[in-house]
Amino acid sequence: MIMNNLAVDVLRNVPALDKRYTAPDMRKKAVVVLGSSKTTEPLMQYMDLCSETTKAFVQSGFNVVTGCGTKGIMGAAYYAAKDASAVDMSGKPVQNLAIIVSPLWGDENLKDCVLIGKAYSESERIMKFAKVADNFVIFPGGVTTLQEATTLIRHNVHSKERGLKKIVLVGKEFFAGLKQQYEALADLKLIKNRPDAYFKVLADKSEILKAILKK
Repeated sequence: MIMNNLAVDVLRNVPALDKRYTAPDMRKKAVVVLGSSKTTEPLMQYMDLCSETTKAFVQSGFNVVTGCGTKGIMGAAYYAAKDASAVDMSGKPVQNLAIIVSPLWGDENLKDCVLIGKAYSESERIMKFAKVADNFVIFPGGVTTLQEATTLIRHNVHSKERGLKKIVLVGKEFFAGLKQQYEALADLKLIKNRPDAYFKVLADKSEILKAILKK
């Protein structure tokens, strides 16, 4: 992890969480995009899909929330949101939002986003993501991505709220094992509903957009 004087100054001025973005109307129009923070050749197809999908979210008036990383899936989402200029139905500009972890990992772009929160662990950041968005699109990634996915699914399983989070896992082969595990939990009556009640495993842009944009 890298901390220079500029990063220290930035972190000092970032709120724990900007409460304005936790309002119900803001959560409904925000989508968190998660996935690998590394760039690898097998991930390139997912990075391209992530970029296209993120641009479509912005053009539909959604704020995009990431950790402002610049590599892999996270970088694809960040720069797609940055470059896609749009306004929402009320004429307000759509925002490229970020919640960062302190200390920084060192690959963040802190200049081209609105920093709305900070956390001191990945676990804390996941919970803050859940407070600012009702929509989640999770692409393939490493162990942290799997942690994020299962934590958010757990939120839906145990939620007492009227509306659950919309959670889309992108990559039918990559997430096949995870879905199978939740099928097993349902078979054993350890969760109330089948996995599709809590999350969707999808593969293409049109499916992803339909799952998130439908009311």
